[in-house]
Amino acid sequence: MWLLTRDRVLMVTTAVMTVAAGTMTVLYVTKDGPGPQPVKPVARTTGPPHASPGASVAGTGKPGTVKAAYAVRSKWKDGFNAEVTVTNLGSQPLMGWMVNLELPKDVDVTSTWGATAEQQPGKLVLRSQAYNTYLEAGGAIRMGFEAKGPAGPPTSCSVNGAPC
Repeated sequence: MWLLTRDRVLMVTTAVMTVAAGTMTVLYVTKDGPGPQPVKPVARTTGPPHASPGASVAGTGKPGTVKAAYAVRSKWKDGFNAEVTVTNLGSQPLMGWMVNLELPKDVDVTSTWGATAEQQPGKLVLRSQAYNTYLEAGGAIRMGFEAKGPAGPPTSCSVNGAPC
């Protein structure tokens, strides 16, 4: 990698980038340099801010700007597989989402994907994860779960506090 300065070109042997609070800091070591030197950011990037790993965001958005759909994708003797799709209907990006499902009390969720899950008897809460908390305007995200018990629709559903 090469670094262009005002008066010369340096060969960069090591570079480390960090992004915090929308500011990028780059430390680099040049072949002929003494050690790490901070470089001022050249430009700010746009797009989603990055949440810390494992972060769970409570969801920002006006009621009615986001919806969730529920579908049973497969059934078998003792269980089923369901998919939940969250869609941002608004004109602004959505930062985080949370889907609350009221399920029959005899349904036991055994695994989930695409969301952090909290389960209590008869209730399943699916929350965005660090990698999928940002949902662009008009965008959709799918997640799902596998469960033991009778397949069927939830008795109630809400996303970010608004009915699905």
